[in-house]
Amino acid sequence: MSTVVSYFQARLGAEFLIAGSALSLVLTEVQPTANPCAFALTFQGPATPELEQQTIILERNGDDAIAIFIVPAGCNSAGMLYHAVFNN
Repeated sequence: MSTVVSYFQARLGAEFLIAGSALSLVLTEVQPTANPCAFALTFQGPATPELEQQTIILERNGDDAIAIFIVPAGCNSAGMLYHAVFNN
């Protein structure tokens, strides 16, 4: 298991602040993909504002900031969902 996937698995359910913004996303899922060298993350965000597909910087107290590319993946009763895919 890679260090990156371990980092996110240990933070499942954690809130990440989006740098330069008052918004935050909650990590709701860490999943393997069809590619054994990759994994996908799902984040829950508020209903508004809806973020566009883009690279964002996530910050969390005690952790280094991390840049990830998110893609809107639809909405649910709690707001918007976003996906990010990592290749190890």
